[in-house]
Amino acid sequence: MNRVSLFLPELMSGKPQRILELSTAHGAILEVLRHYGHKVVGNDYVNMVSGETQAERAIYRDINDQSFSRAFDDYGLPVPSGGVLEDWPYRPIIESINIPMQLFDAGITPYPVETASFDYVISMQAIEHYCHPRDWLKIVDEMCRISRRSVFLLLNPMMPEMAADPHYSEAFHTAREALRDYDQNGFRCVGCHLHWGQALGFKLMST
Repeated sequence: MNRVSLFLPELMSGKPQRILELSTAHGAILEVLRHYGHKVVGNDYVNMVSGETQAERAIYRDINDQSFSRAFDDYGLPVPSGGVLEDWPYRPIIESINIPMQLFDAGITPYPVETASFDYVISMQAIEHYCHPRDWLKIVDEMCRISRRSVFLLLNPMMPEMAADPHYSEAFHTAREALRDYDQNGFRCVGCHLHWGQALGFKLMST
């Protein structure tokens, strides 16, 4: 509720919107938005994968990296290789609150979602699991393709190990600057929100 009121207050009243959330997790954001009468759809995937080397970690992969492969995610769930997703960590919760889902890897574009099929596309603390920050703007472009009205993206702050990596850190800050100045694909950044003491929330609106 707090995040909806901070970042998406216009959705607490007015005409119902069609909303897609990437990496829905436990579904709390969509449950709140559905309470306000919106038609919501979630997304998830088993791409929470870490490891001993960068090559084993989804956060360092390139967008559309078909060579990235893991048999199991960090929860021990099987990661499909070009197949159908069998399970994901939050499935029991999502099923218990009956959130409709579209299951796909958000690090692979284009998404299996029609152009301009949602009014809002949001992603809360998830994009770093899709790919390296040097490719984040390509993810945002894809979000803009799907959205008719608005895109909202909330980043996580960098973990110490990522901040210590000069290549990752530079790409992270470059991506934040590009999001702050975003003005393309018919969308413009209209709000830059402080969170955890940093500019990490970015609201794009259709022009």
